[in-house]
Amino acid sequence: MCQLSKNKAGFARIMAKTEAIKLPIQFGVLILSVSGLIGCASIGDITSTQVQQKPAPNVLADVQSPQVQVKKQSLSADQVYRVLAAESLATKGQIGAAANVYLDLVERYGDSGLAQRAYELASQSGSSSLLALASKLNTDRNPDFIESWQVQVVLQLRAKNVPAAISAWTSFYQHSREKGVSEKEIFLSTATLAQDDMDAPTLLSFSEQLAATYPSVYAEFSHIMLLAAADSMSVAFDRIELANARYPNQPELAQLTASLAVKLANGRGVAWLVRYWQTHPEDLVVGEQLGRVYVALAQLPAAQAHFKAVLLQHPQAASVQMSLALVCLELKQAEEAERLLTPLALDRRYADMARYYLGQSLYLQNKTADALTVWTQVQQGEYRLDALIWRAQVLSKQNKLAQAQALLSEFKAVDESESGRLLRARVQLYVMMRQPKDALKLLDNAIFSEPDDGELWQERANIKFEQGDGVGFEQDMRQAIALSPNDADMLNALGYYLADNKKKLIEARQLIEKADSLAPNKHYINDSLGWVAYREGKLPEAEALLAKAYALKADAEVLRHWITVLLAQGNKARAQELTAREAKQFADDAVLVKFLRQMSLTP
Repeated sequence: MCQLSKNKAGFARIMAKTEAIKLPIQFGVLILSVSGLIGCASIGDITSTQVQQKPAPNVLADVQSPQVQVKKQSLSADQVYRVLAAESLATKGQIGAAANVYLDLVERYGDSGLAQRAYELASQSGSSSLLALASKLNTDRNPDFIESWQVQVVLQLRAKNVPAAISAWTSFYQHSREKGVSEKEIFLSTATLAQDDMDAPTLLSFSEQLAATYPSVYAEFSHIMLLAAADSMSVAFDRIELANARYPNQPELAQLTASLAVKLANGRGVAWLVRYWQTHPEDLVVGEQLGRVYVALAQLPAAQAHFKAVLLQHPQAASVQMSLALVCLELKQAEEAERLLTPLALDRRYADMARYYLGQSLYLQNKTADALTVWTQVQQGEYRLDALIWRAQVLSKQNKLAQAQALLSEFKAVDESESGRLLRARVQLYVMMRQPKDALKLLDNAIFSEPDDGELWQERANIKFEQGDGVGFEQDMRQAIALSPNDADMLNALGYYLADNKKKLIEARQLIEKADSLAPNKHYINDSLGWVAYREGKLPEAEALLAKAYALKADAEVLRHWITVLLAQGNKARAQELTAREAKQFADDAVLVKFLRQMSLTP
């Protein structure tokens, strides 16, 4: 199935939108934006009450950086002169030079206050070598300054020196425990070590050694978090299953299990999560994440039933109500979606999102005027452009093309993302106006300005496909894939095109199989796999794949392909049975209706 559309209203966006809904924080756990997995909340004060908190750059995320109040000590004339010179350099922006002056003073006089100032300047300098030296001197002169130990851990890991990192972490652990910091807080802060410039194997070796040396539920949590951040999802899930058996009924592990299950979307962990939720219905995080697992598995009726159960347990959980509304909307239960979204439209946290989807629910009920009114109220945030696009599309369908064009022309994009989406909206408006030449001209100019934007090539390929320009479609789609080689939808679209046209079937299968590995359990990708098997003459395989695709989502094109394969096998009775049971729900699909008529099949 050639699935190029990225309509924000569709099911393909449900997971992205539900992930944007803020979950309530429990047991020090929330969603990490980098990995999309459940991670640690901000760690509390890790220093004594005599220090003043102040964030410092280039240290562990979520760890507060204390600015120690050092004791005033008498300074010699030489020290005073050098300190003034260093501060003068710092005032002029020569931070590295100022840090070097302080470092020289520390090595000469060993003063703890000077060591602290040297560290502060080094941390601002952007020089890892300065920071390494300053943090080492500061830990020697100010051993209670925990941040310096943390920096030592990070620097040793960046140098891929695991033994040294373990040694620095052990000092960090000991000093933190002496100050009354809990083991939970220490390991949750360790879980934030994943950084773009960190070597994943080094980090994983480090965290695995910590888990072996300090066995606890929090050490396991930290190690599994880092495995997930390194994209070792399957290994992370293997590890968390063992951890759940060893440390049963631990909310942190349960919540991480749920988040990993959403990410994997292959059914692993569902049975365990169901059992956990049944015995711990108070755990809202797990309850909501389990609903998202069902969504990721395209099991929308199960997701709907589960979200309803969670909402009964937690009637004030607005995020659950929003998730339930989105599922109802996808199931075309517009009235129920409207009922759920109406109060959320008055909630400041969800107003724009709720109004956007409320407009869709009204539109599905043919309340077009009300839908336009609600969309007009979306004036801020990421949904303002989406609401405007829907207004333009509705106006164009009402043949109010000038108004639709004016809406899009008057919109002022605030960033590149909005500019790109606005361009695509203008392109689609031209398509709806049956002006493909103008749409292509607009895309030609955009591609000339942004030749490395794969989505622009994909958009142009889509229009060429609709125009019957197969050669142009293939050329543009290959360029799009060259720019975005791991885009499952692009890979699937080209693979399906080649299979449908009986061209390069080996390559077609390779493309679609790669798409399936990147985005498993997508009905349209399974449809493509079934179709390429049909073109290869592998009819039993094709039938099984198409049956699976239809089970994932009832779709007119999948049904047409499935019936085609049954007829190719000479099984007209089964084809007629399938038609009678399923075809009526697609009575408005002209392609399917024409096909059934040609095959002498009646719904």
